[in-house]
Amino acid sequence: MTTAAARVRAAAQHAPLPARPTLRLVPGRAAIAGRVPFAILVGVILGGGLISLLLLHTMAAQDAFRLRDLQRQAATLDDTQQGLQVATQELESPATLAAKARGLGMVPTGSISFVRLRSGRLVGVAKAAPLPAPAVPKPTPSASSTPAKTTKSGASSGSAAHSPAGCPHAHCRTSSRSR
Repeated sequence: MTTAAARVRAAAQHAPLPARPTLRLVPGRAAIAGRVPFAILVGVILGGGLISLLLLHTMAAQDAFRLRDLQRQAATLDDTQQGLQVATQELESPATLAAKARGLGMVPTGSISFVRLRSGRLVGVAKAAPLPAPAVPKPTPSASSTPAKTTKSGASSGSAAHSPAGCPHAHCRTSSRSR
């Protein structure tokens, strides 16, 4: 068998090789046709990215304008709130409340009493407040008026400075002197 294998080998070496096919160039259109869709795809991707970047920049600019407007509005509202707080504090001041109470005919009292809610009992001594003295109209400066006419209510000229919140009532003058 070894001789038979050697004969096959020798015959294969001396046998002519099959002829190779001839090589030729592939037409250029096929290569160009493959690049055109790729170039179009890349162009579409770049164009879409550029447009989306432009839209994002525009939206960011709009948000910046809106933010500035909202900050201005917040500053205006803060100023308004501070003004309202000042006005509320002025209206809640003791002098303003006392003047409004006098305008409604209220008078301060010297006694304080409380009601216990559980038992309903009155704690403290409740005394009726004295009636307010009739209001004396402010004199108008004229040749006929004199300072002596303004003290007819029984108050001395210095008692208004000692009365609480400038109250002209007799009970306020007496309670402020006793303090």
